[in-house]
Amino acid sequence: MDLSKEELTALIAAQGKIIARLEERIRELEAQIHKDSHNSDIPPSRSFTPIKNMRKKTGKKRGGQKGHKGKTLEMVDNPNRTIVHEASTCVQCGADLSGMPPDGYERRQVFDIPPITLEVAGHRAERKRCHCGHVTTASFPGGVTAPVQYGINIQSLLTIFSAYEYMSYDRISELMAHLIGHRVNESTVYSLQKRLFEQLADFEEKSIRHLHRSGVIHNDETGMSVMGKRRWLHITSTRALTHYAVDDKRGKEATDRIGILPHFHGRSIHDGWKAYFRYPCDHGLCNAHHLRELIFFEEEEKAPWAKPLKDLLLFAKTSVERAKNEGRDHLDPAILQHIDRRYREILQGALADIPSPTRTAKRGRVKKTKQQNLIERLLCHEESVLAFIHDFNVPFDNNLAERDGRMMKLKEKISGTFRSLQGGSLLRQNTRLYLDRPQEQQKCLRRDHECIFREAVRVGGVVNSYV
Repeated sequence: MDLSKEELTALIAAQGKIIARLEERIRELEAQIHKDSHNSDIPPSRSFTPIKNMRKKTGKKRGGQKGHKGKTLEMVDNPNRTIVHEASTCVQCGADLSGMPPDGYERRQVFDIPPITLEVAGHRAERKRCHCGHVTTASFPGGVTAPVQYGINIQSLLTIFSAYEYMSYDRISELMAHLIGHRVNESTVYSLQKRLFEQLADFEEKSIRHLHRSGVIHNDETGMSVMGKRRWLHITSTRALTHYAVDDKRGKEATDRIGILPHFHGRSIHDGWKAYFRYPCDHGLCNAHHLRELIFFEEEEKAPWAKPLKDLLLFAKTSVERAKNEGRDHLDPAILQHIDRRYREILQGALADIPSPTRTAKRGRVKKTKQQNLIERLLCHEESVLAFIHDFNVPFDNNLAERDGRMMKLKEKISGTFRSLQGGSLLRQNTRLYLDRPQEQQKCLRRDHECIFREAVRVGGVVNSYV
């Protein structure tokens, strides 16, 4: 085939564009293969390759270290019951010892629970006729409202199994049959969850007002299957309170309906989703996400700037933790200046060294590389990235909101999908009632189911909002 010089030049240029597109596609496919939970946002359950351990060796041996305070069973001074085992016969000569007083005792204690049995308490309200002719009937105790019902202890146990242990209704019924010899209907478990949900109905408004006044909140969103359709679980949390909401949308339209961010004036910690930046509050970005991206660029793309920036962020994190442990509420000005200056030096140098992207299409903007996108994002949001070194109330990452979403994903994995918006809301609301409380509050909940309702508006709790 004879080609003119112009045709040959055009052919070579076209082939060059094809090669550039193919090389970009190869890089994308190789990146997918090498990504896992340690260098991307892919969860461990979806990683197809062995996950690299990010922990550094400390030189310590495995197991408990010297000086570590262990926990074990210890004898109590006053056991619930004491069983005396009599030494009736001498093991040496066979003499009868039954009438002799003991010289002392050797003690052992067994910690166990008594057999669980179902106790039925009958209530009878007397009816008496007065001399005036009126018949008066005594009142039943509070909570005894039906001819036949489950008591407060069983109600508490069923609620814990469903809202805290994430068991399915049928498994709860089977477990109760094993424990007490009586199978509880699945509809009963659901009714108890619904009752708790209704008792906490006014918590929605109170929680939103509390979050509006908070200085720092965490925001996150994750997909959730409801009635076989993909919807979005929106999470807003502090260390004392978690608010859940389910919406068909992921972006600003949904967060506007939820009603927290439009009236919030503190600092929102999130993973950089663009919808959050559309609100005028201060922002803080999750540096755990940044570290994973930097690890990928360091290990897979051999980017020379990635490791220095990763080390700088870890140095800043360690410096803040050390200052907090020493009782200080700020870093030394020299350290702050060093981190700020070094941060900009690394990113500006990296941006200058990255070659200009090659146009692979005839129209539209030139596609930037992932490295270039991250560098520009970190430079643009420098204040949000480094907010944690200037204000110790700002956390290094957004792990709080991400942890709050894991339990909902766990229940979804167990059940496959929520069969109704209300069914999902019962779990989300009642779950947070347990998870956001300190241990002594949880003991109260296990001890007396009614204290759930008495204490619901006092300490951390759960609120659900669905559209």
